[in-house]
Amino acid sequence: MSLPAIEKLLIELKEQIDSLDTRFVAPHIPADPATSQKDLEHDVRAFCVLCHAAFEEFFESTALILAKFAAEQWKTARKANDVIIALLSWHGSKLKIDEDEKNPEKKPFDYLRELVNEAKTAFSREIHNNHGTSIIYLRNLLIPVAIEIKQDPNILNSLKQLALSRGDYAHKWRAKTFVAPEDARGYVRDVILLCEHVKEKAKNHITQLT
Repeated sequence: MSLPAIEKLLIELKEQIDSLDTRFVAPHIPADPATSQKDLEHDVRAFCVLCHAAFEEFFESTALILAKFAAEQWKTARKANDVIIALLSWHGSKLKIDEDEKNPEKKPFDYLRELVNEAKTAFSREIHNNHGTSIIYLRNLLIPVAIEIKQDPNILNSLKQLALSRGDYAHKWRAKTFVAPEDARGYVRDVILLCEHVKEKAKNHITQLT
C-alpha cells in the first residue's frame, strides 16, 4: 500500500505543477508586450510560492510514509533495512535495560519495538514543526529515512534558487529580485527531477522490506 501511495503523490504533484504553470507562467512565455511588469511579477511570485508548497508537501509526505512503513514492517514481520538504522540513529536511540529483578523478563524485540516507535513518533513531530525545501532542510528530512539528495549541480542550484525566491516572495511584499518566467519554470522542472529521484529511492526501500 505504501508504494502506490508514493507513486500517487508524484503523479498528483506533477498534475498540480502543470496546473500552476498553465495558470501563472505559460501565458508569459513568450513575453507579451501588453502585460504590465506588475502583473507579470505577481504571477511569477504566485508560481514560485505555490510550487514550493507543493514540493514541500511531497517530500514530507514521502518521508512520513517511508518511516511509518519501515516501522510497521519491523513490528509485524521483523524486516529491517537502512531506513530503520538511520531513523534510530537520527533519534539517538539507546537501549535502557530494566534492572528491576522483580519485573518479568522483557524480550529484546520488545525493547527494540519501543525504540522504533519512539523514533517514528519523534520524526513525525519534527516534520510537522519544520518546513521548507532548502538543501539543509531536505537533508534533515531525507537522511533519517536513508535517502540522499541527488548530487546534480543543476538540480541543486535550482533547488536553492526556488527556495530563495519563495522566501523573498513569501515574506517581503517588495522582493529584492525578480525571477523571469522562463527561469522559474526551469527551476521547478529541475526540482521535479529531484522528486523523481526521491520517489525511486523510497520505492527501493519499500521493495526491500516487502
